[in-house]
Amino acid sequence: MPTGRGASPLSFDAGSHTSSVWLERRVARGIALLVPSFGLIGVIVMLSSDGPVGVTATAVCVVVLLSTIPVGAWWWLRSVDVSHMPGWFVVYADMGVSAMLLSFGDRHLALNGAALFAVIGTYIAYFSRRNLLKFHTAFVNAVIVVLALLALVEKPDDPASILARVLVTVLVVNSVLAFRAVIRRQLDLANTDSLTGLLNRRGLELRFQRMMATPDAEGSVALMVVDLDRFKLVNDTYGHAVGDHVLRRTARRLTAAAGGRPCVARTGGEEFTIALSVADTTVRRCADEIREAIHDPLDEVPVTGSVGVALIAGNRWSTAAEFGSTSDLLHNVLLDADTAMYESKHAGGNKTTVYAGE
Repeated sequence: MPTGRGASPLSFDAGSHTSSVWLERRVARGIALLVPSFGLIGVIVMLSSDGPVGVTATAVCVVVLLSTIPVGAWWWLRSVDVSHMPGWFVVYADMGVSAMLLSFGDRHLALNGAALFAVIGTYIAYFSRRNLLKFHTAFVNAVIVVLALLALVEKPDDPASILARVLVTVLVVNSVLAFRAVIRRQLDLANTDSLTGLLNRRGLELRFQRMMATPDAEGSVALMVVDLDRFKLVNDTYGHAVGDHVLRRTARRLTAAAGGRPCVARTGGEEFTIALSVADTTVRRCADEIREAIHDPLDEVPVTGSVGVALIAGNRWSTAAEFGSTSDLLHNVLLDADTAMYESKHAGGNKTTVYAGE
């Protein structure tokens, strides 16, 4: 069993750009570039003969196009910590594109341009909750119907052509719903432990980054590494099926003991990691309660756990965020918690140790 800090099984690849957090940052910056790109398309249309007709329509388009610059800048600046697309942006994007399309002199071009909603929907599917995607889908379909009616009024002699354009646009826009289901499924598979349903190491890092980005994360956050004592003996005596049952049972108890909105992960064979916002004065009591929740003498196969705890102060995390080194900080604090856990092991197990530094 490893005892040194360099041998920790909790070794995150701190410099990896393939992590979920880095991917979200890249997507957010993609949105930052996409927003003014929409503006560029609008400028080109305004300069064409199919652009807005009349002073009012032109003024509306100019306002929408100018707004893409600060909104794009906002996305770029927020890309370091954004995890959900805010509702105001969805409304802004939908209203802005709609205003442009409804001002087009050529309704057929407007119907073709409605396919841009599908691009917006793709990003909403990744960043937003399902209710926002439902709003976007309903709103966009309504806009497409309005554009189709306007096109039909202008050219009533060719309804089949208009219907074909409408059906193609509706199909493209609504395909985002299926795309979202695929995204969520892939994220679940990438970030979840298949046996226990808890987060895995990648999911823990992503959830922790989000936890520390919230306004109420200004105090200390405790990272607790929990390792089941003599678990190999359980597998050797009762078999791996019983061992798996013990792991699932432990996962349920840790989740319940961690309280509301827990951040609980399985980070090794019989090792779990929990992140909790706690006061420095209560961290040991919280860790002891979590450790005691594992053991029930009435279980058919009772087990105990050793716990190691290390703290991250909110201001320490903020400083690391300024220098882009939060992954390094998380990695190091996990090593500290892991070191404390092995001290509990060496003391006989079923104990809690709070890391006190070197």
